[in-house]
Amino acid sequence: MRRIEISAGIFAALLLGAPAVADDAPFLGTDPASVMAKGEKSIQQWLVFGHGHCKESFNSFQSQTEFDYGVTDRLQVAVSLLYDWDRTHPQGEASVQTSLVGLQGEAVWSVIAPDKGPLGVAIAVDPAFNPSSRAIAFRLLFTTYVAHFENVLNINFENSWDKDGFGHWQDSSAIVFNYGLAHALNKNWTLGVEVGNEFAFNAMLGNADLGTLASTFYAGPTVQYAGETATISLGVQTQLPLSTGDHVENGYRVDAERWRVALRVSRSL
Repeated sequence: MRRIEISAGIFAALLLGAPAVADDAPFLGTDPASVMAKGEKSIQQWLVFGHGHCKESFNSFQSQTEFDYGVTDRLQVAVSLLYDWDRTHPQGEASVQTSLVGLQGEAVWSVIAPDKGPLGVAIAVDPAFNPSSRAIAFRLLFTTYVAHFENVLNINFENSWDKDGFGHWQDSSAIVFNYGLAHALNKNWTLGVEVGNEFAFNAMLGNADLGTLASTFYAGPTVQYAGETATISLGVQTQLPLSTGDHVENGYRVDAERWRVALRVSRSL
C-alpha cells in the first residue's frame, strides 16, 4: 500500500540524523500548555489504529504528518497532512470501506508559560477539512507540575460538519475533557496515563436545541523514549463501560471504537 510505504519512509527519516524534540509531551491525546521557542521547527509522524464496535467488525487507520514552527516565543503554528482509512462490517451485511486525504492546521498561543508560574495556560485553534467533512476546535490547555509529576488538562470545544450519503451536510459538536499524568523515570524514559471524556451533541455548540447523544470515556497508559535523534511515544486506550446517552449498549457507545493505539515519532529540524 503506497501510503503505508510513504509513512514508513517518514519514520525512517525521523529516526536518523537530527536531535529529538526537547519539550515533547509524553501524551498522545493531551497537549501541554508549552510552545516552541521562536524559530524552532519540528516534524512529527503519527500512526493511529482503532478497533472494535459493538455487534460489528470495525478497523481504522490514520496517518498524520505534522510540521511545527515557533513564530514567536508565545505563538506556535502547525500544518498536518492526514490520511484516514476505515472499514466497517455489520453482521449479515457487506463491509463498507472509506479512505480520505485531508489537511489540518493549528495555532497555539501561550498565555502563561508552564515554567513562569504554578500553572501554564494556552489557547489553541485547530481547523481541519477533507472532501467529506469540515471541523474546527477551540482548546484550553493547562499544565502544572506537582512532586515531579506533570499534570496536563485539555478542554476542547469542537464543531464539525459531515456530508451524508445524499450529499447533505450534517452538523454536530462535542465537548471533550482530556487529562494526562506523567512521571520521568530518567532523562530518556517517561511513563504516563491518559483519561478522556467526550460529550457528543447532535447540533452545534450554542444551539438552543442542543441535545446530548452520548458521553464516552477512554483511558490507558503511555510510554515515551527520548533518544539522541528522535522521541518515540506509544499509547493504548480502551473505551470504559461508563458511556451514557443514545446508542449505548452494556455501557459502551455502539459507534465508538473499543480500542485505540497511537504511535508518534518526532524530532527537531
